[in-house]
Amino acid sequence: EDTKKLSDEGKELLTRKLRHLKITLNESVVNELVNFFKLKTSLDLFYKVGIGAIENQQLKDYAAQKSNTLINFFKSKIKRAPSSTNTEFIKQDVEGNYDMLVFGKEQDRLDYKLASCCNPIPGDDVFGFVTISEGIKIHKKDCPNAISMQSNYAYRIMQAKWIDSSQQEFKAILKITGMDSLGLTNELTQVISSQMNVNIQSISLSGEAGIFNGQVTVVVQNNTILKKLMENIKKIDGIEKIIRVNKN
Repeated sequence: EDTKKLSDEGKELLTRKLRHLKITLNESVVNELVNFFKLKTSLDLFYKVGIGAIENQQLKDYAAQKSNTLINFFKSKIKRAPSSTNTEFIKQDVEGNYDMLVFGKEQDRLDYKLASCCNPIPGDDVFGFVTISEGIKIHKKDCPNAISMQSNYAYRIMQAKWIDSSQQEFKAILKITGMDSLGLTNELTQVISSQMNVNIQSISLSGEAGIFNGQVTVVVQNNTILKKLMENIKKIDGIEKIIRVNKN
C-alpha cells in the first residue's frame, strides 16, 4: 500500500517536474524514461521519483538528450536576441517555473499579500515588508516605495524570493528515544541514509544510564517519505519513541 501511494505521488511529482522542462508525461515519454534509467516498469519509475531517488538533474539530462537540433537552434535565437516580440514569452516561462514564495535563509513559507503599488508577479525580484495591520506585503525591489521603506523601516524588511515548487524540499526535526545498545547509532544512520536515501542535515546523539536520546534533522521531498522514514526508524530494535518536533 505504501509502495502504491509513493508511486502515485511519484507520478504526480514527475508530471510537474517534466512540465517545467516543457515535456508532457505520456506513454511514450514514460517508456523513454524507463529505458533511460534502466528500469523494468513504469511503477519502478514512479516509485523512485516518489522516494527522491531520481534527482532533478537526471531529468534535465533526459530532457537535453530528448531535445533535437531545431529546438536548440530556436532556443539559442531567443537567448541571443530577446526582442520585444518574445519578452512576454520569456515572462510566461519565468512565471511557470517560479511559483512559490519563501522567506529568509530557511526558506520558510508564510502568509503574505501582494502590494498593489507595484503589483509583483512570480519571478520578480521581491522583498517582504511587515505591516502593522495587514501582515507581510510583498514588493518588487524596484518598487517606487522601496527606498523609503528600506531607509526608514529596515527592521521590517524580510528577505523573500520565488522558487520552483516542484523542487522544494523541506527540513524535519526528529526526536528519538530508546534503550541504548551497541550499534544502535550505526543502524539508525543506515536506515536514514542507505535504506531510505534521505539526507541528514544534522544529528545529535547521547546515551546515559542505558537511555538513548537523539535529535536528527533530515531533508525530505514529501510527507509520505517522512512518514515511511519514521516508521522504519521505529522498527529498529531498542527505539521506543520517535516524534517530529517544531523549530524553536
